[in-house]
Amino acid sequence: MTLVHDQLRNLVRYSRRQRGRIQLRDVQVTGVAPRAVMTAIESAMRNAPQGQEKLWVDQIERLRSLLAGSVQALQIEDFGAGPSHAFDNGEFHTVHTQTRTVGRMTTFSKPSHWAYLLFRLVRELRPESVVELGSCVGISACYLASALELNGIGRLVTLEGAQPLAERSTRSLEELGLTHRASVRAGRFTDTLDDALGDLRPVAMAFVDGHHIEQATLDYAEQILDAACDEAVLVFDDINWSDGMRAAWRSITADPRFALTVDLRSIGIAVVSRSATSRHNLQIAYG
Repeated sequence: MTLVHDQLRNLVRYSRRQRGRIQLRDVQVTGVAPRAVMTAIESAMRNAPQGQEKLWVDQIERLRSLLAGSVQALQIEDFGAGPSHAFDNGEFHTVHTQTRTVGRMTTFSKPSHWAYLLFRLVRELRPESVVELGSCVGISACYLASALELNGIGRLVTLEGAQPLAERSTRSLEELGLTHRASVRAGRFTDTLDDALGDLRPVAMAFVDGHHIEQATLDYAEQILDAACDEAVLVFDDINWSDGMRAAWRSITADPRFALTVDLRSIGIAVVSRSATSRHNLQIAYG
């Protein structure tokens, strides 16, 4: 059954990407960051990593496999929306305490095809400063940091609410030799984001992957926009996870400060671009 399931999943993914490639043919965007984003999406959709990129991706995926098999128990205080979209009730300070293994938490990391999209975005944008909200075990941070390393420029600050996960993320970066490109800060986003943005200002890229509550997501976006450079990209995870997150994404797509928004079904990308002369809200099949 597992083999059949994998084959069906790969077929669905292939079909989505074929549809996405067709959609991309008709897209004409303006502006430095919008063009870089569309190039990154097309590249991630069409091409497997090669050369030095493949070496990094292979290292990270080996780490993912090791972590996925870990039975080490972690006592986690979850300051976000919790394990169910039912918790998206607008409460900012609800804490859900749970014991989970490293292996179980690794399943919440972005799958490789989504993580590779983050990697390609960094490669195309060449950002000097990146912030991530939601480190988990550090897989996406390793993708972001390794892309910065290949670019030879930039640094990442990744924020994690749960201390045990922040420690695991730090070890992930250490094991891949990426701590000179990235650092992990533990604590509630409401307590850590301002300082991180102050240290990184101007922010060129953000990956918002935690506290999946409508108002929290919009507030974090506002904070990031206040610190953003003229050509900046904000990536939002789980935009269709709950009614609240769908409402947050609708607000983002309606915000005139974004020259481009791209709905990729699971992830949403919103782009600030002073150089853009047109505005687009796109839906593209990916993954």
